[in-house]
This record gives sequence, C-alpha cells and structure tokens, in this order.
Amino acid sequence: MGVAAVNVVIFILAFTSIYPFPAGDFNIDLPSPNEVLWDYQDGLVTVTAPFSIDNGGFYDVQDLTLDYSVVNYSDQMIAEDTIVVGTMKAGTVTASEIVFEFDLVSMYERGITWMVFNDDLLDFTVEVSCSYTMRLVKFEAIYSVSIPWDALIQDVSVTDVRLDPLASELLVDYRVTTSDLLSGSTMVIVTLYENGTALSQTTQTVALGTDHAGTLSLDIPLGSVPDTAVLEVTVADFYVEQSFSIPSEAFH
Repeated sequence: MGVAAVNVVIFILAFTSIYPFPAGDFNIDLPSPNEVLWDYQDGLVTVTAPFSIDNGGFYDVQDLTLDYSVVNYSDQMIAEDTIVVGTMKAGTVTASEIVFEFDLVSMYERGITWMVFNDDLLDFTVEVSCSYTMRLVKFEAIYSVSIPWDALIQDVSVTDVRLDPLASELLVDYRVTTSDLLSGSTMVIVTLYENGTALSQTTQTVALGTDHAGTLSLDIPLGSVPDTAVLEVTVADFYVEQSFSIPSEAFH
C-alpha cells in the first residue's frame, strides 16, 4: 500500500507538472500589430512590443528565459537578445516589453534599402525555456508572430507635366507620401532640363508624415523645349531623385 501511495503521488506530481503546458495554462501572449509602438529618430527605429506571460500552472516556474529574434521578410536579422525573467509564481501573470532598435541608415548604406521604400513584415520568434516542479521538469517552446512594417518613404514621384495655356509656364504635378513616423517638413526641388542643360528650377516645402500632392510652376525660357523634369527631396536621412520624361505633345 505504501508503494502504491508513493506511485500515486509521483503520478499526480508528474501530471500536474506537465499538464499546464499542453493545456495552455502556461502561455506567452505576443503583441498584435496595433499594440506595437514605433519611433524614428536620427536614423534609428525604436520598436516597443508588449507581451505577457501567464503561469496558470500548479507550481512556480524557475529559470525562465526568453530568447527572441526579429527578421524581416527577406530574413535580414533586425534584432536578437535574451530576456531573463527568473522565477515566476504559480497563478500569476507578468507583463513586460521587448524593446530594441535598428539603424535604418546603416542598413541603407550597406545596400539594404528595402525597408526604406517598401512595406515589409517583421517576424518575431520567441524561444522560451524554464524549469518546473523544483527543477525536475524542463520546458521549452517557441512562439512567433508577424508584425507589418510600413515603408518610411512610400512614394516620391512626378505624376504629370502639362503646359499652362495662360502663361509660358510648365505645371509639374508631384506626390510625396511618407510614414507617419516622420514629422516636420522638407523641401521639394523640381528642375527642368533640355538635353541635359538646366533651364529653370523651383522649390516647395512639404510636410512629412502625410500623403502630399502638389503642383509647381516653372518658367520656360523663350525658344526652349524642356524634355525632362527632375524631382529631388531629402526625406529624413534619405535622398531621393525621380526623373520624368516630358512628352513633346505637352507643348501642343
């Protein structure tokens, strides 16, 4: 009877140790896209991603460690680190944050330009390890979530060029669309060229963090027929240049 009783105790101990994990009573809740906070300053993107750990099991958890990595859609490593939680009491919930930054300017200078001009996905992978039941049980699991990234510079373009019928001016329509992580303003420069020679130039200030559409008027020197409009703008730390070929029909 004594042996049977010991076996029953061992079974109960083993069952209550292992059961919370497949049952979901021990769980890591990773952030949803609308919970992630982004900030951009001086070329650095700071990401704050809240998460919570729910130890709904019967025993305290010891040696709780979270190893996380973040890569973009093309498997470029964005960040990786280890968070040591330590001991977590049974029946408790712990809330914390994954905070990291990555240097978008440095990536750009190394030829990794995709995230500046294109939307992307950041894949968070969190590997959890801990000890359970007086360190008799070792638990490991992997959790993952994908968070969308909006391009910093979404559109810089000349959309149309047309002749002002009431004056000897060319009207250049353009668009500058930038992420709401950006603030302040910048200068748009448009230059008209004929066979590589600059004919005239004008500027306009636009707000960053918006979808801005504008029109610039440029004088056409007498006898000139411009063939190219070049738009230049520096958005945050990134210089962008776009050319637009002016069709000859614009002057008829």
